[in-house]
Amino acid sequence: MLLGDSIMFGSGNGGFGVGEYLERDFGVKLYKYCVGGARVGYCEGKDWVVAQVRRALSDGVKADLIVFDGFTNDCNIGEGASECDVPLGEVSETAADINSVSEGDTFSACFQSVVFALKKYFSEAKSLFVRPHKMGRRDAVKQAEYGSRAVEICKKAGVSVCDLYAYSGLDTFNAEDRDRYTADTYGWGRGDCTHPNALGYEQKYMPLIKEAILKL
Repeated sequence: MLLGDSIMFGSGNGGFGVGEYLERDFGVKLYKYCVGGARVGYCEGKDWVVAQVRRALSDGVKADLIVFDGFTNDCNIGEGASECDVPLGEVSETAADINSVSEGDTFSACFQSVVFALKKYFSEAKSLFVRPHKMGRRDAVKQAEYGSRAVEICKKAGVSVCDLYAYSGLDTFNAEDRDRYTADTYGWGRGDCTHPNALGYEQKYMPLIKEAILKL
């Protein structure tokens, strides 16, 4: 089962994302709930990862493996804005149930509820959080802060992490990496920094993700 945003979905690769590579290479049955533009915390008019989990529960999905991401869009600072789309918030001692999270909750609160839901409602599944690469279209400090918070929450809950930010070597603040490994999704004549193209998935994402899955 796949949860998260456009990087999980494969928006820079014609919709052939992490799940499709796993389906092709491991023969898994794919349940794909990730949506481009999704936020972990609520942002009006955008898909909500909390709602993705609720949809999966409503559908009665029995997953053996869950791969998810989230925060790339939460830490986005829109044009003319001074703050991230979703506030970071604080880590709580206990996570709220996924069915009681409200639209006003922060990234940290919502991420905790997602991780808690995977442990509670999909207890037979192995879960893997994928922290994406260093993205040149996000504030460097903010993406490090939100990514570190996500990793902290996963470690606290005992959920495995595939840290592409730390170990993939993909850094799209570098123009060569940007144009070689991310798609020109906006017609700018260059990579968009965020969405992996086929080469980005095949050389920078999937080898580490598959390695992490085999260790679960």
